[in-house]
Amino acid sequence: MGRITEAACIALIATLPLAGGTAWAGGTVGADQLADGAVTYRAIAPNSIANSKIVDGAVTDAKLGFGAVTSPKIADGAVSDAKISGPISGFKIGRHGHDGADIVSGTIDAARLPVGTAPGTVAAGDHTHADLMKKPAGLIVVAPAGGDFTSPLDALNAITDASAEKPYLVKIMPGTYDLGLATLVMKEYVDVEGAGELVTRLRGSAADAGVVAGASHAELRNLTVEASGAEGNIVGIFSASAAPRLTHITVHAEGGKNAYGIYNLLASPLISDVTVTAEGSGATFGIFSLHSSPLVRNSSITAGTGVSSYYSGTTTVEGSTVAGSLATLYTGTGAATSVANTRLQGGSPVTNGIVKCVGTYDGSFEPVTCR
Repeated sequence: MGRITEAACIALIATLPLAGGTAWAGGTVGADQLADGAVTYRAIAPNSIANSKIVDGAVTDAKLGFGAVTSPKIADGAVSDAKISGPISGFKIGRHGHDGADIVSGTIDAARLPVGTAPGTVAAGDHTHADLMKKPAGLIVVAPAGGDFTSPLDALNAITDASAEKPYLVKIMPGTYDLGLATLVMKEYVDVEGAGELVTRLRGSAADAGVVAGASHAELRNLTVEASGAEGNIVGIFSASAAPRLTHITVHAEGGKNAYGIYNLLASPLISDVTVTAEGSGATFGIFSLHSSPLVRNSSITAGTGVSSYYSGTTTVEGSTVAGSLATLYTGTGAATSVANTRLQGGSPVTNGIVKCVGTYDGSFEPVTCR
């Protein structure tokens, strides 16, 4: 018997009946005529199965192994929006991000956004901030970051409508605020409050005018004032023709021709719970008053001359400690000083005016006579 060629075999097979007794018709094979695994990828020539030979729905998820379709097998643009039905879950996309240009109107359905207050959620469209604490009217915050201003000077300058009916509070948060050669000029009906003498510091070197200038109907409290420099008279707090309240303040003045902790000119300040020190190579004064009548309570004053009064006015010191290396008290002609329940430590009182002392004593708790 002669040899049968490959072509003859194919022709013969084409005439043979298949399983179930059905022969190939027109060279086609139905899916039910092929046993599972009968046709492998090795039996299919590259590019022999075109898209036109695959009916819609013929290739299902179940017929594709996991990971069988990789990126190189998908031509650019082959997967269009029309070929994607249903949502694409996050794990099928992988971690990624979008900027504003990627999101057009209507692409994010509000129903798909989780609403709530927990992390990862968004607020409801009809929500309000009614329950959140609002900044009180009349409050201006100064802070190195996060406040209304970073400079106390700018905060005070921004207030132009303060009055008895519309007072302000300038709250200075913890930090050291260097004013340089400028003076923080207080305004009537505007209180200036620090966060505490140990944490809020106003620092400057303005000659004569002071680091802070006081004003009537206004209080300076809960902070430290530091004045230092080499030129002119160095002044911590200066009050002229005013009656400010100075409470819970630490004042330190150093250097210059002379150093003054608190300088009063035609002023009547209330000085309560204040610590004042002044030092330097020139004359130093804790509280210095010209034609003024300050009231000093529960305070500590230390300088070459502790408390000085000149020309006119009455200085009153109650329940305080006054230390002076030259003189604890100096009262000039025409001025008066009244002292009660106060320690006078250091130099003896010097007076050319009127001095009255009740319950005064020295560092050893021995009685002190002021005259």
